[in-house]
Amino acid sequence: MTLALLAQDNPAVLQSCVFEETGWVCRYRTEESAVELVPPTVAPRLPDPRPRPRPEAPLTKEETRQAKLIRRCADASWMSLCTPGDRKEARELKEAAEARATLRLRVTTLVADDRCPDAVGAALQGGDLALAREIREFCAADKVVDKPEKAAEKK
Repeated sequence: MTLALLAQDNPAVLQSCVFEETGWVCRYRTEESAVELVPPTVAPRLPDPRPRPRPEAPLTKEETRQAKLIRRCADASWMSLCTPGDRKEARELKEAAEARATLRLRVTTLVADDRCPDAVGAALQGGDLALAREIREFCAADKVVDKPEKAAEKK
């Protein structure tokens, strides 16, 4: 539209621009007539059928203390201000965190291979009930979302 206005013999003069709910609307005037440029409307977005992830819970005071202790004392040298008890606790906490991360990696790998029952079993064998519950909910939600797709494939 703008190129058409520039190609005319008599140039268009900008009268005003206003931001409306559809976006910017600019009005031009030529000697012959007034021209209004309106941006195209945008189609509304459809809601996502997948459930939204739950927001992460804030760390408790004990979790914060443990994270600081691991960061400060797990790999500390003898010159640090950590007591031997702090160093021992920090190493134990670090090993437990690494074990949880390894278990989570194993479980999510099983889920990625579409082996949900094995993933839940691995989480339960690893002693992480919260991870097992999370994987069970994820697999159940994934089945609900995949059902319409699989029904369309069968037809």
